[in-house]
Amino acid sequence: MMPVHMAYMPILAAAAAEVVVSMLWYSDHLFGPMWKKLGGKSSGKKDFYQKLGIHILASLVTATALYIAIVVFQKTQAGVHTQAGLGQIFSMFLHDSNHNNTLMCSMKIAGFIWLGFYAPSKVICTVWSSCNWTKFMITAGGKLAGLVAMAAVIASLS
Repeated sequence: MMPVHMAYMPILAAAAAEVVVSMLWYSDHLFGPMWKKLGGKSSGKKDFYQKLGIHILASLVTATALYIAIVVFQKTQAGVHTQAGLGQIFSMFLHDSNHNNTLMCSMKIAGFIWLGFYAPSKVICTVWSSCNWTKFMITAGGKLAGLVAMAAVIASLS
């Protein structure tokens, strides 16, 4: 992988991939109608571009953080070896017997970040705000798809 200061193209492309995946995920062809029925808000034409700009900015931040995580995990070959419990689940994502497969390793790291950071915080939010679990599955699945798309782009362009 290239140093972070030279990583503009993979980061920009990864952010674009996440925006495209999100737009498809919430489109009328996939989960958009169900998500709207469960209380998801659709953007009116008036504020669509403002929300899209914020989404792009957030995707750039996420792509940068994911790029750094992939570089750090792959550089250190951070394989976690634990005896039991949740540690075994997380070590599955970080331990790779074939360290040469950058794409698979990057996608595993994206899955690790989703499982360790995004999914638990979304579960807590869902539980305490009495949200619908179907809506949780749609939004959490969309975030996982976006992170995996970002990881694939980063791995292929780095």
